Amino acid sequence: MEDINRGKKIITSLWWGSIIILFASELISNESSYLDGYTDIVTFQDQYIATGADGRIDNISIHGESVTIDKSSQYRLNCAFSNDNIFIAVGEHGSIVYSVDGKVFNQAKSGTDKNIRGITSRNGLIITGAENGTILTSQDGKVWNLVETKAKGNILSLSSNNSFFIGVTDAGEIIKSTDGYKWEIKDYNKEYAGFNPYLKFKKILAVDNNIIIIGTHEDGSPAILSSSLGTVWAERLSVYIDEEDRINYLTNTPNDLAYDPDQEQFILGCENGELFTLPGCSKCNKLIKISECDLNAIIYDNSFLLIGAADYSVLIQRL
Repeated sequence: MEDINRGKKIITSLWWGSIIILFASELISNESSYLDGYTDIVTFQDQYIATGADGRIDNISIHGESVTIDKSSQYRLNCAFSNDNIFIAVGEHGSIVYSVDGKVFNQAKSGTDKNIRGITSRNGLIITGAENGTILTSQDGKVWNLVETKAKGNILSLSSNNSFFIGVTDAGEIIKSTDGYKWEIKDYNKEYAGFNPYLKFKKILAVDNNIIIIGTHEDGSPAILSSSLGTVWAERLSVYIDEEDRINYLTNTPNDLAYDPDQEQFILGCENGELFTLPGCSKCNKLIKISECDLNAIIYDNSFLLIGAADYSVLIQRL
């Protein structure tokens, strides 16, 4: 009888162990679907600061050299924001790290354990986007309040212009608000079914009356949407003329995007080290190969791009 009981205990332990392993594997799988290496780069008080998938915050020099200046976050950091007064990085399990001088970093209490993926600001209000359509708002980046929207998906990216906040979710929703508290939710794939192919969103960037969403089609091919007011959307063809004067299409997935105001064009950082420029004229699109590594985080400043890659390398590209 004692042997039987011992056997039951062993089987029970193995059973629970299997559940724990499966649960852990699911968490690892979910997180590994995110970008590796650098995840975002911003300018703050005459310096460039980058966030990393391992929770690091690095200072990036004009020559592309990096020095880790904070490693207080135990979770991955997904994106960052800065203005004249504060730098903020947000990430998994509701983590928010801020600094007012770029040297000393503090943890803010977000009030949630949900993963945070987007951050932006407008009219003095800073907002972040999290899972299950949750919005967090703050006036100073230190104290945060929760706003629950009716979005079904997890918010992936947020941006803003002079007129509104706008974001995208992993359920194909485009969310929009003028004040950051009341949100209009539209299901893009449902609204455009039969007209445009099904899309999976990744990031959004709003610049004045020019808004771009990057993502993928169901077959994994790159997708680019554009809009002037965030109400009517059209898909832009990712065509370009290669070095042999042949018409080609972008095939590598875009991971991030920036805006070049000097040439009035968007620039996409893509997998396998490709940059894709997107001016107003589709015939003028260009593809530039600069690395073998995935380009995850890009920022335009003073006629050049500062680019963070999946292997924590930093690339400089003049335009």
